[in-house]
Amino acid sequence: MQVEIRLFAMLREAQKSERITVEVPEGSTVAELRLGIAEAYPALAPFLAATRVAAALNFVPDHHVLIGSDELALIPPVSGG
Repeated sequence: MQVEIRLFAMLREAQKSERITVEVPEGSTVAELRLGIAEAYPALAPFLAATRVAAALNFVPDHHVLIGSDELALIPPVSGG
């Protein structure tokens, strides 16, 4: 299945794009999605370990199974005061 992912902050800057598209098999998990992103978009690979994944507006763990209709986003760590 093809999934579209929104990028934020440093991820958007690293990729020079607001969105990316990745092809993953049906039933893939977030962990498998991370591998697919790293392979297809090497500029994002250094950030993926610290990046949260949101599906359908909720943060999801690496074992979460993706659904093709979910809106996906990669959220990098944020800091503030």
